[in-house]
Amino acid sequence: MKKVLIIDSHQLFRDFLKQKLSVDQVEVILTQENRDSYPKMLTVLPNLIILDMSEDRVEEMAFLEKKINDPNTANIPVIITGPTAEKSSIASLAKYGVIKYFAKPIQFDVFFEAIGHVLHNPLSMDTTPSVLDLHRNNSIIFIELAVGLNREKIALLQYKLTEMIETEEIESPKILIMLTNLELTFVDGFNLEFLLDNILACPKVHNKYVKILSLSPFLKDFLDGHEAYSGIEMSNNLPKVLNSLIDTTITSSVSDLITDRILTSSYIDEDSSSVETRFFSDTNSDPEALKANDGTVLNIAIIDSDLQSLAMSKQAFENFGANCSVFQNGKAFMDSYAPEKYNLIILDVILVDNMGLNILNSLKNRFDAPPVIVYTQSLQRDWVVKILSSGAKSYLVKPLKPQVLVQKSLALLKGDF
Repeated sequence: MKKVLIIDSHQLFRDFLKQKLSVDQVEVILTQENRDSYPKMLTVLPNLIILDMSEDRVEEMAFLEKKINDPNTANIPVIITGPTAEKSSIASLAKYGVIKYFAKPIQFDVFFEAIGHVLHNPLSMDTTPSVLDLHRNNSIIFIELAVGLNREKIALLQYKLTEMIETEEIESPKILIMLTNLELTFVDGFNLEFLLDNILACPKVHNKYVKILSLSPFLKDFLDGHEAYSGIEMSNNLPKVLNSLIDTTITSSVSDLITDRILTSSYIDEDSSSVETRFFSDTNSDPEALKANDGTVLNIAIIDSDLQSLAMSKQAFENFGANCSVFQNGKAFMDSYAPEKYNLIILDVILVDNMGLNILNSLKNRFDAPPVIVYTQSLQRDWVVKILSSGAKSYLVKPLKPQVLVQKSLALLKGDF
């Protein structure tokens, strides 16, 4: 059984990850104290570490330093969740075995796809099209579900809802579940139970303050047949539901209530969310956009006219979790080059178009150019001097074992960021 160590101070997020991973037969070990993380890692020797990074990063960086300097743990891959950071700062984490960095709010589907890839164990995902939106106005929390009922998003809802209640310090939350865009039948009963159970599992949420807006005759029979949902009111009339939730002494106008209490949100979930209820797949199908948002720490360009060497280098870095763009000649690379596109360039200076040194000299004069590691066959001393004086970070002689090439490249990056 694969083992994952989760180091996160947020109990709800830890519990949420554990619930999801355990379903797919992954053993999850939790810790919230950074001082316990290192001994726990040594005891468990997990297949993956998921680490939450704080704003100051001090304790987390101390943990990563210990990890990389211990031969027993140096090669354990790490996925980090944390605040938005500069690309160069994120890339500098690669030397610690960090292969993915997800800035919050995390897009859940991409995040778990990355975990499954690292573990070589694809995680099960409900792919039912669904839109789930959550917002608050005063003590009323609006949960809107449309298109379909997706169990992954419903599981996520408990975490999001609890987070909102705690963050906004809502003592008596009133929940309005809006299902008017869903046609519900008995086949949805299992997912409806899952939805209500997740909502009612949140602290401070009580049945009598949960209202459902729906046009489905099935839903009323469903609620009547479940004692656990006694007190939950369903209606197909929005004003009626609002009147039961809102203090109507403030205004007697239903239109004012709708405008002031529903359409004007007083909670912006992106500011305090750790995960996102809108998945990447909901809004984007562009492969290039996915590549840009998949949390990858290192984007590498490999320029080599030797196809076998090119393929081996690409595979080695991709096994480490990097995104690799490959080029068989210098012109193709220079035509596609753009600032901040790559964190590292692996270059064989002996190219079919003889542009190896030209690439080095061109990038040397660009302040935003990434470091270049020349990986080529043994050359005479004057060539090596030319390579290094042209701005190459280092010169590595072919052939190296693929994992050695990766290790040396990461080691050479250490002083670069």
